Amino acid sequence: MAEIPTSNNSIFNIWPYVSELKAAKILSNKVKESELIYKVYRNSTEDFEHVLLATEKENHFVKIVVDRNKKKAMGYLLLDL
Repeated sequence: MAEIPTSNNSIFNIWPYVSELKAAKILSNKVKESELIYKVYRNSTEDFEHVLLATEKENHFVKIVVDRNKKKAMGYLLLDL
């Protein structure tokens, strides 16, 4: 996995999925979208992205797994580092 700059324009558009996570109360509505993306990682074949979203708790993240070929978010994981 290689880290991709969050300013990279080729990152998958996760915002519709983020809205679903907020509606399901997995992500807080208080979290600012401009500060939400913490890190983005892409595998060597560039098929998948792992987008880490910051939460209100320190070292707690929501990781969204994206299939770039299917152009959709596959799911999420809660990470407590």
